Amino acid sequence: MKTWITADIHFSHKNILTFCAKSRPFHNIDEMNNEIIKRWNSQVSAVDTVYILGDIAFTNANEAARLITRLHGKKILVKGNHDTKLLQDPVFCNCFAEIYDYLEVGYNGSRLVLFHFPIWEWDRMHHGAIHFHGHCHGRPTNIPGRIMDVAMDANECVPHLLDDAIAKAMRQPVRSR
Repeated sequence: MKTWITADIHFSHKNILTFCAKSRPFHNIDEMNNEIIKRWNSQVSAVDTVYILGDIAFTNANEAARLITRLHGKKILVKGNHDTKLLQDPVFCNCFAEIYDYLEVGYNGSRLVLFHFPIWEWDRMHHGAIHFHGHCHGRPTNIPGRIMDVAMDANECVPHLLDDAIAKAMRQPVRSR
């Protein structure tokens, strides 16, 4: 069993093909949706866990659920700004093992702060805690410290293996006060 992390899937979001044309060189949303599912499932197994830091889909709850259930793994959602309407529907909510606004977890000796948005200050950041976020689609935030954008657009439209993301974030210095 492995643990993964990602954000900003943006299933069925037509404008994301323009906003993120370099990382999403697809002809249409059907091609994008199917390729994301194919790439995801080529790496993530049915018994793996995936933290998704928001912005799942731009469609109705039934279609979003149909797409999400095609993705392997136990999915844990940390809400994004584009998930609000979908989260009003139990069909969508039932796709996730757990749903949070913000989440702090311990993982293999590391303290992780998971939130859709990048934040300037996070709990225990001066002690080496890592902040993973989405929302920026791989654009730099210029926030110093152990912080990393785990958006699909920052990783060829596949989730990051959590151990690799932690190792990458750990190469950044702990931000001093």
